[in-house]
Parts: sequence; C-alpha cells; structure tokens
Amino acid sequence: MRLDKIQKLALSAALQKLDAGDKAFLFGSRVDDAKRGGDIDLLVFSQQPSFELSRKMTREFFKNCEEKIDILVINPLSMSEEQALFVDSIDKVPLSNL
Repeated sequence: MRLDKIQKLALSAALQKLDAGDKAFLFGSRVDDAKRGGDIDLLVFSQQPSFELSRKMTREFFKNCEEKIDILVINPLSMSEEQALFVDSIDKVPLSNL
C-alpha cells in the first residue's frame, strides 16, 4: 500500500465520517507497491446516501492533503450485479488499520 504519512492522516480524518458498520478499502494503483503515482481510490460500503458521504469524506481529506481522491460508495444492501462483479474483480486493502 503506497501511502505516505500525510495521506494516511488525511484518510484517517476522512474515515471519521463513516458510521460504525461501514467499511472502507483502498483499491487501484495505490495497492500495488510496484506502481508509481496515481490518485487515491477508495471503495466504501455504507448505507449513508452515497453522494453526500463521498462529498463529506472528500472535503475532510482535502483539509489535510491536497491530492486527487476518488470515493466510490456502494450500499451493500442494494448492490447491483455490476457493482458486485466490479467489487469481486479488484484488489482491495481494508483501511481499518490506518
């Protein structure tokens, strides 16, 4: 997982917007230590309204780190078949231990 100290602190702040049962994962190029650069991609499973949660988390992240971040919020109780296939196809790292 390629995140520096500032990015980890910013992610920790953004993750404070999650509810108790929500789960967050890092995916994309940042999970591959052999790659370089790239934005930060987060996958969040939450029943909160997706646009609002993504906006709150992005705002909190940018207070601490001005890097590009993409946040995909999926409601696990109403996941579409396409979303399930996408989730199964990507490498992801849980962010519960930041």
